[in-house]
Parts: sequence; C-alpha cells; structure tokens
Amino acid sequence: MKPEERIVFFLPDYGIYRCLQFGYYKYSKAQSQLPIHQHVDVLEICFCITGKQHYAIEGESFMMYGNDILIVPPNKQHGTGDYPEEKGELFWLQIICVDKKHKLCNLSIHESEYLINELTINASKIFKGAFQTKFILEELLNQLKGKKSTLSKIIINQLIIQILLEVLNFSKKKQGSIPLQKLTTIDNYIMNNIYRMIYVDELADVSGFSVGYFKTWFKNRVGVPPREYVNRLKIEQAKVDLFKKNTITAVSYDLGFSSSQYFSTTFKKYTGYTPKSYIRLKNG
Repeated sequence: MKPEERIVFFLPDYGIYRCLQFGYYKYSKAQSQLPIHQHVDVLEICFCITGKQHYAIEGESFMMYGNDILIVPPNKQHGTGDYPEEKGELFWLQIICVDKKHKLCNLSIHESEYLINELTINASKIFKGAFQTKFILEELLNQLKGKKSTLSKIIINQLIIQILLEVLNFSKKKQGSIPLQKLTTIDNYIMNNIYRMIYVDELADVSGFSVGYFKTWFKNRVGVPPREYVNRLKIEQAKVDLFKKNTITAVSYDLGFSSSQYFSTTFKKYTGYTPKSYIRLKNG
C-alpha cells in the first residue's frame, strides 16, 4: 500500500444500506488533525492496527495503540482534538443505528437491532482486539476495491458481520489481565516480524518464559502450538498478498517460508485450496 494512502468507501453504493462508510489510512508521518464533527444516528468503530491515535469524544480523551478498538457513540462530537492524525495504520467502519427500512447485512431486523444495541453499550471505551482482525479488514478493503458483483456483495456483507461479531466478542473480554497482555505482546511481535522466519524461542523470550514452559502455556491459552499459530497468521497475510504481488514464489519467500512448495502445502492445510486455486476462486 502507498506510504500516505487514505481511502474511504460509501457503503450504500455497494448495496450495504445499513452501513455508511468504511475507511482506511496508512501514514508514514503525521497528517493534519481530524476536525471535531459528529455522525447523526451513526456508530463508528475505529481499529488502530499500528502506531497510535488520540481521540477526543465530547471533551473526554482516548489514546489508541496497536490492536486497540474504540467505538464512537452516535451523535457525539469527536475528532483528534489538538493532535494530528498520527503515523500508523487505522481502519474505521460506520453503522447506521436508526433505519426502519433496511436490515444490517441481511440479518433480521431483530438481529440487526440487537447487534447495534450491544455495540452501543460498549461505546466510549478502548479495548484490545486481535491481530487476526487485521486480515478481515484487509479482505473487506480488497473486496471494495475490486469489481462489483453479486458474489462480492455477498462477501462484503459476510465480512462486515464477521468484523462486528469480533468487536462485540473483544468488548466483552476482561481487559488488563496478565495473560491477555502477554498474548497481545505476542501478536504485536508477530505482526511486526511477519515478513521473515519467526522462531518459537523468540516468542518465549518476548513472553518472559522458558521455551518449554511457553509452549505448554501458549497451547493451553490459545488451543494450538505457537508454530501452528504463526503459520496460520502467515497464511492469513498470504491471502491478502497473493493479490498484490506478482508471483506465488514472491509471497512465500517474503513471508519467510523456506520454499514455495512448503508454502503451498501449508496454505492448502489451512484453507483447503492451493494458492493458485484460491486466486482463481477469488477472481470468480
């Protein structure tokens, strides 16, 4: 992506009528401050992927860092206050709260209202997300950049619901616990080093554990061994990179796989498709 990229999609143009905007920026240096504004009857969810970002919501200050999520309530004045839009990477998604005519991404009216109400309850607070959410957001970005079709509309609806459910799940987790902090540190480390080989002893060192204890602790907490977890995340990144780079070999080596054959085997293990068949599937 370009060093100073900022892009905004008006979702009703894609037939997603209960949503307003999906936006993204990636800055290598600070930009002008975001003026104070409000969205009438619209909930805004902000995902800080890397870097940091200050927000002011009706005089209350919030500071977001990597993997942080902030829900801005509807009808509330907000912006970056006296701060610029900082160096880093951030997504945002706007949901229309009051709409008696349209459903939210093909949910029933009851389900739509339930989900929006639950998200509103958790507004005006910062909570930790997870590295995996980045891949869902990037997939949504790629779908919106691509050619409009019936299939792309179905995928866009599915991705938005997946994102909202992830946010709701994260908002209900106990924040500040030691295990959660360590897992967040591990996710950040993987995210910052995903384009190379990552060794288990590195992750153990970051966590402050011996390698043997770390392997047991991690599997008990996450449900899979650390090596499998890293490979799963690399394959999620590969799903995005396959449509941005010239060759499958380039994707495999950039992500630290020892060979394109090992990459293809790992890709099929976690997706059910070879990289080539996955590209054909997504291209329709």
